[in-house]
Amino acid sequence: MSNESIHPSSLEGIKRLAKSIKSEQGIKHQQALDESARRGGFQNFRHARNSLENGQVANQLPVFHIFLTAYWRNTKTATSGRETLAIDLIAPWSDLLTPSELVSARGLSRFRPAGPDHLAISHVLQSQSSAREAVCHAARTLQFVAATRLRPSSGYSRAYPKGNPDKRVPGQDHVCVWFDSQYRYLIADEPYELAERLGREKRNHWCQTYGYTEQKSRWPGMHNPDGGTRLYLLSSKDNGTPLEPIIKALDKLPALYWASDWKGESAPKLPYFLSPGTLTKAEAEAAAKKNAKLAPRKPSSPSNTVGYNWTMVGPRRRPNARMPIQAHAEVGRLLKAVLAATHRRNGVYNRVDAIRSELDEWAQREYNRAELPDERFFELYYREAPPPTLSRSLPPEERTRYADSLALVKTTLTKHYPDCAPLRSMLKRADAAVVSLQNWAG
Repeated sequence: MSNESIHPSSLEGIKRLAKSIKSEQGIKHQQALDESARRGGFQNFRHARNSLENGQVANQLPVFHIFLTAYWRNTKTATSGRETLAIDLIAPWSDLLTPSELVSARGLSRFRPAGPDHLAISHVLQSQSSAREAVCHAARTLQFVAATRLRPSSGYSRAYPKGNPDKRVPGQDHVCVWFDSQYRYLIADEPYELAERLGREKRNHWCQTYGYTEQKSRWPGMHNPDGGTRLYLLSSKDNGTPLEPIIKALDKLPALYWASDWKGESAPKLPYFLSPGTLTKAEAEAAAKKNAKLAPRKPSSPSNTVGYNWTMVGPRRRPNARMPIQAHAEVGRLLKAVLAATHRRNGVYNRVDAIRSELDEWAQREYNRAELPDERFFELYYREAPPPTLSRSLPPEERTRYADSLALVKTTLTKHYPDCAPLRSMLKRADAAVVSLQNWAG
């Protein structure tokens, strides 16, 4: 009888099959255990042991496949690509989180819906390693959400003593606030292990002073466990989320997703990735459209926009015009200067980076390679960027200078593009970046 047809449903059966797999394939014992567990419907041996010891069976495992994608372009090496990771969850991602809640979760804040089973980062990252790290961070965050059924909160202060975020946990780092179905809150703190140990006495005192309880999860966490961060949960004893059920759920989680042990797909940037759910949805919509009896359409007037397929989002619109290449270069120079100075001001950096990414997409569709060679194209928005200053604040005169730069960007865009929804959306993003810049303490 072939081992391929054996599907063990007990720990003893998994171990017995693993011995046979090890002998057949000449692999290490742990690898054989993981392979045997997968044939039983588990994700790996650790997952099988945790599940079976707690009375679970394989047919209760996650069955919803979720795809996470990040695109990247390394301007120094003129290389690009796509990193996609498929994970299994107990429910579709949209049952666990709303699109607006993605923004509030640290590991998912850059991801946007790209299909019923697909989340993708909404701009191009700068290297393959950063793309893999972002995707794995998102995968770990979804693991956390699926296990705990908590939701990320935009009301950061609600988890802190008397709603005061200034009463910070000593040594807190990479914090995210979560709430349960009864709107009780907890703090997920992910400091580096050494820093947490050095501040342990202060943290104990903080918990005692404000009536909080703290527990460390055996599951390493979401932020950067490969680099040494660990997950600590803190909650008010009076009205916070009870920690015991959360810790118990996390301890059952299978192995983490690590960028250093990449298990996903690495592929060229083109063609763009379309998940199975996206394709199925498109086929259903096409069939419905074909079968529908549509009323005769009235002739439409010329549009100020033209459709295109953006890298990780799918169909989008852009202005039906070409901004001169020199204007693209000048806008790119201004944006790169702002980005270099605001690397640690997310409210500015993320918005300006999104503008840069979208203009980069527009430029490559406005001009062909003969008109805009690759070398020149890469220089427009990514190459020749000044090094980041990593400043945590900017003096008023510099904030004014960069606000003026963004105003000049808006003027240039409105000069060369017709008024349309895509342009207005970009201008609003620039306005929001200016507000964040002006509110940045000097």
